[in-house]
Amino acid sequence: MPRNPTQTVCYFDGACPRNQFGTKGPMKAAYVVGDTEIVRDLPDLMTPKGSLRSNNIAEYQALIFLLDHLRQRGTRDGGRRRCLINGDSELVIRQMRGEYRVKQPHLQRLHAEATRLATSLDLEFRWVPREQNRAGLLLEPRRSKSLEATRGQ
Repeated sequence: MPRNPTQTVCYFDGACPRNQFGTKGPMKAAYVVGDTEIVRDLPDLMTPKGSLRSNNIAEYQALIFLLDHLRQRGTRDGGRRRCLINGDSELVIRQMRGEYRVKQPHLQRLHAEATRLATSLDLEFRWVPREQNRAGLLLEPRRSKSLEATRGQ
């Protein structure tokens, strides 16, 4: 598929470290827009039944951060630019395209927020394999540790 040179190509990814063997760490979200690379720690999602954490929650949070960034940038730049949103979560991409229903109540809230942010943007959602997801590369353990070490200097 040929790329449109007027498109802004973006990537998002989320991760939730496993809770086994005492390695529980914060969920993380990352997004990439051009040369901008952002990684954020995420709190657990608070629900009426208590706090929840999952890869799907982290993926949606990463998408929400990306969409919010694009909306703010569009406001500053004074225009709507077509954006190609790439992610390796087939579930999130297909739900945002309307191909899959959102069944889980906690994901319905996140999907609604992502949809609200997306309505004012000119977007196309595309699934990409993990190894092609630039945001996913930011969340790899070795890369995350080197970024944290660099930031601490």
